[in-house]
Amino acid sequence: MKILYLNTTYQCGGAEQVVSQLKRGMERRGHEVHQIVSYDTRNLKLPTNVHVLYNSFGMRMFNRLITGNHGNQSLHIPYSARYIRSYIKKHQIDVVHFHNLHDNFLGIRDIPELAAACPTVWTLHDFWALTGHCASPYGCEEEKWKEGCASCPCLGNYPALRKDTAHRLFLEKKKAFRKYPLTFTVPSGWLLEQFETSHLKGLPCERVYNSLDTDLWQPLKRQKVREAYQIGTEEKVIGFIAADPEKKLKGMPYLLEALHRLSNPEDYLLLVAGKESRELQELKGKYRVRHLGYLSEQKALREFYTLADVLVNPSVYDTFGLTNIEAMACGTPVIAFPVCAMPEILEEGCGWIAGEVGSEALAEAIARAFSDRELLEKKGRASRRRAEQVFSEGKMLDRFEEIYQETIKGGR
Repeated sequence: MKILYLNTTYQCGGAEQVVSQLKRGMERRGHEVHQIVSYDTRNLKLPTNVHVLYNSFGMRMFNRLITGNHGNQSLHIPYSARYIRSYIKKHQIDVVHFHNLHDNFLGIRDIPELAAACPTVWTLHDFWALTGHCASPYGCEEEKWKEGCASCPCLGNYPALRKDTAHRLFLEKKKAFRKYPLTFTVPSGWLLEQFETSHLKGLPCERVYNSLDTDLWQPLKRQKVREAYQIGTEEKVIGFIAADPEKKLKGMPYLLEALHRLSNPEDYLLLVAGKESRELQELKGKYRVRHLGYLSEQKALREFYTLADVLVNPSVYDTFGLTNIEAMACGTPVIAFPVCAMPEILEEGCGWIAGEVGSEALAEAIARAFSDRELLEKKGRASRRRAEQVFSEGKMLDRFEEIYQETIKGGR
């Protein structure tokens, strides 16, 4: 098969990791794989089959010009759509796999037009296709996004709107995304439930879990890694990872307040990976903190998860949470809030779900995790087993290969 992947950026967050994983996996299986992204600001040399639409400062300014200074309400972005249609025709693509298309990559009406040009699968990593404008409707009063996003109370939610056109955009999506056949997938059962209560209900949609290569993501010897980082083997180490901890959805304030609520906070070492932040700077003066910076290499991330006794993921809105399964594959259980897909991913044996969203409940879960070292280690082993059995890369590649074939055969 000739497969074309579309995603806003080349490498950045969770969706980008999934696309890269699919691309490598399908190449290993003998398929001809291509990728088009809107932009890549790292200015690194990319593989020959990865193409960047807006590949220079001048082109990114051009994108701002044709999208109303990134107004996030485009119905058509002609340059992007023409380039992709031409690419599909030139390379005789068999199936297109959409991922994140927002952030001024494609216009709403461009999406069905591309689906008409080639059989198409669309993985929804967030809510953008379901709402008037936002990728995460956190704070949406009475879930207005399900009713048409009238009088949007969350214009600042990414991708932000400068004026309230959410209802108009919602109606455009409702019409456009049913115009031509699209096969949808989502990464969790929870997001599938949201899909089935949205304006897209009734369209084909399947849960396909995100995954990882469990041969690469394996537990390391904790004692050996801690010696290398000069961390005592008996230390109580809490891991926290977020590319940008200042994003409110990541829940860092809950973690900081939870540390304050612990009876003996000096007994714990907080191990942090991600960008520096003002809150983190202030925390260093009050508690024991080790900041490893932004980690992108798989080896460094494996060491990070191995160093931690538990990973605390205080996210308040997350459709999946790749860091959860990375930690689990490394034998590190997870503490999370009872929100979104978290209970589904972790299950009872792979960590602790706090009683509610709040610092007190989070502190209680942390204290409970460290109260029984034997149980902590048992949950670490269970986490590894679940990663192998449920979230292994082979399962994801097998299912998408089947979905591509079914979509091509159906002419969708």
